[in-house]
Amino acid sequence: MVSDQWSRIVSASIAPVVVISSCALMSLAFYNRLGSIVSRLRGFQRERLAEQEEIDRLAGLPSPDEAALRRRRRFLDNLATQTARTLRRAKLIRFTLLCLLGTIAMLVLSSLLNGLTVVWSDAQFGAALLYLAGMLLLLTGIVSAMVELMSAMDVVESETRLVSELAGPANGRSEDAEPDILADSDR
Repeated sequence: MVSDQWSRIVSASIAPVVVISSCALMSLAFYNRLGSIVSRLRGFQRERLAEQEEIDRLAGLPSPDEAALRRRRRFLDNLATQTARTLRRAKLIRFTLLCLLGTIAMLVLSSLLNGLTVVWSDAQFGAALLYLAGMLLLLTGIVSAMVELMSAMDVVESETRLVSELAGPANGRSEDAEPDILADSDR
């Protein structure tokens, strides 16, 4: 009788163990992603300070170049926008990580309660509820990761637009024109 219960418990524990492993792997990836974003945020802060110092230096000249000041102020404003957007992404990744770690906690507790069903049969209801809560946390984390992924290129696109605007069109091409990547490969 006890051996039948243990085989049932081990079988029922396989799903949580697989999900725990996958959540741990995803957590590792998101911790790395968060670290990269935090580094980029620090870089933005350094760039903003350097740009502000240059604006102050140019403004202090006897006859400041107003066009250069406007250009640098636009760049500084763009850096502030990039900082805000990147900070939002960092918060989404942090939320994703919290959901993944919450999933792991719920599934570990579910597995523990599942093991307790040998001596306390009503523990199966708690195990099922914790498993369900873990799956809902996992789904929430995945949705959060998808939202972050959808905004991943926003900062780069914003900076590209600004640089294209400030630098002007290259070689007489329109700023909106897509580069012809096959042009050189045909030769």
